[in-house]
Amino acid sequence: MAHDTLKKIALPLIFLGAVVSLFFVWKIFDLPPQERLIEIARSYFDAYGLITVFISSILEGVLLVGWYYPGSLVIFLGVIFAGHDAVRATEVISVVTAGFFIAYALNFSLGKYGWYRVLLVLGLREALERAQHRLANYGLKAIFLTYWHPNLAGLTSTAAGILRIPFKKFFFYSCISAILWNIFWGSLVYFLGERALTLIGFRFVLIILGIWILVRIFSEKLKTKISST
Repeated sequence: MAHDTLKKIALPLIFLGAVVSLFFVWKIFDLPPQERLIEIARSYFDAYGLITVFISSILEGVLLVGWYYPGSLVIFLGVIFAGHDAVRATEVISVVTAGFFIAYALNFSLGKYGWYRVLLVLGLREALERAQHRLANYGLKAIFLTYWHPNLAGLTSTAAGILRIPFKKFFFYSCISAILWNIFWGSLVYFLGERALTLIGFRFVLIILGIWILVRIFSEKLKTKISST
């Protein structure tokens, strides 16, 4: 039972490890705090505009890279810096969607052509196997169910390539899912403004991961209890 429970919480534990390691790297190298990052990001937006958001969204969506690159912060700031300019915010969301899909297409290629095996030595085997299992169980609906977060989407898009799902179907479901989820998050950030930054803060992420792990453990115990009766 302990082994089954560990398998259930493997994915959130991987995310937790990535978040904690990023936190310690930030502290060890004395990288700038969030306030300073916002100032730096603003200067890049002033100089390069949407190109900054586009590149950040690609890096955020690529499997494993996005776990360490603070792309979500840059993307959130892109919408925040748009202020109350709905047209500008729409441009940012559109650019983010395009960048994410390029990243997901790259992940799909990693899976389809076997390049993902390089990442297995970094501890992604369990996470990718679970992503394949979700696709096998839920079909292409798993794309929508996991595209709410680019890191989960990275695993799903790679698994889609491994399973050799037809690219046209992958393209269609990925486009719809990315557009809907980015409209949701973009609208939320637009209306919340700088308060939206709490959604990607270290403490908030830890709370979400903690809840995720507890839910997984509870569901496994409940499943075990039901099967034993």
